[in-house]
Amino acid sequence: MIDAMMAICITAIGVLSLLSFMPQGWSSSRSSDSRGRAAMIMHREFENMQALIENKCNPTPTAATPYTKTVNSSGQGTAITGDQSFTVNKTITPVAGKNNAWTVTVQVIWPGTTTGVRDSHQIVQQDDYAFPVVAGTTNCSSNPTVSFN
Repeated sequence: MIDAMMAICITAIGVLSLLSFMPQGWSSSRSSDSRGRAAMIMHREFENMQALIENKCNPTPTAATPYTKTVNSSGQGTAITGDQSFTVNKTITPVAGKNNAWTVTVQVIWPGTTTGVRDSHQIVQQDDYAFPVVAGTTNCSSNPTVSFN
């Protein structure tokens, strides 16, 4: 009987000591979840900018242009239950000495951090991505209105 009681006490002490690690695990999980969502948002911003800038038929920024917007983790325009809000800071800057090339810098910040995730890509306009074009040429058939935000 005493052996069983001692085994239960030792097991209880072991389980209780493991419980002390749970808050650290939750914090780490929350941080990695936010970082992963921010990286996904940043990647989506780069993909959008690449699609807009590579198409020479779209108007392009002529000077360093900053943009700031709030994005919800669900992708919805308005927050839904469980959403986390991210602030996206984006700057589009012409590359000095290169025609039709821009550096796009995106930083995504979420509550609880001041640095978030940040990266820069250089994007170059290309004739192959021109749309809409006059049939049989690489000349643009219209100048669409584009929002870089």
